[in-house]
Formats: sequence, C-alpha cells, structure tokens
Amino acid sequence: MDDYEIAIILQAYNKGIIGMKKYVSIEKFAKMINWKKISSEFRVKKGFKSVAQKLVKRNLLSDDGKSMAVLYLDKLGVAYIVGMIESESEKISGISGKIE
Repeated sequence: MDDYEIAIILQAYNKGIIGMKKYVSIEKFAKMINWKKISSEFRVKKGFKSVAQKLVKRNLLSDDGKSMAVLYLDKLGVAYIVGMIESESEKISGISGKIE
C-alpha cells in the first residue's frame, strides 16, 4: 500500500469515521481527513474519488453499496491500521507527522 493510502486510513481511524453508524458523504469524508494536505504532501495526482474507490475494492473503506455517495472505515480497515500501529510504529509516526 502507498503511504497516502495509509494516511487516509489513519486519518479516518483518528477522526472516528468507523462503521455504518458513522458514515459521511464522500465530500465530507475528504474534508475530515484533510485530503488536500495528504494529496499535496504525498504528491498524489489522482482525485480523491478514484483513490477511495481503490480502497473500497480492497475492503478497507466501505461505501455501504451507495455507489460512493458515502464512506466509512470498515472493520478490515480498522484491523489493518491497528496492526500497522502495533507492528510498524515508526512508519505510522512518519506518515502521521506529514499530515498533522
């Protein structure tokens, strides 16, 4: 996974956008995770929607079958980021330092 994708998952985790009860519109999700800063910091040329679709296909984010109208961090995404925090804390702190 690319660092910017990890940054998206990490921000969603930190902001508490987890589970169906916490889903938000794709525009609000992008704003909450500070997509503009992530995309400029990691020099991402793709738009947020295409990056989010890739993460939905990997089952890290979920759109709840609403054709990318809403997004939230799925349980697999939570498990992934918790595992990364525990096993690769240096990498996570480096990514976190760039987006805060």
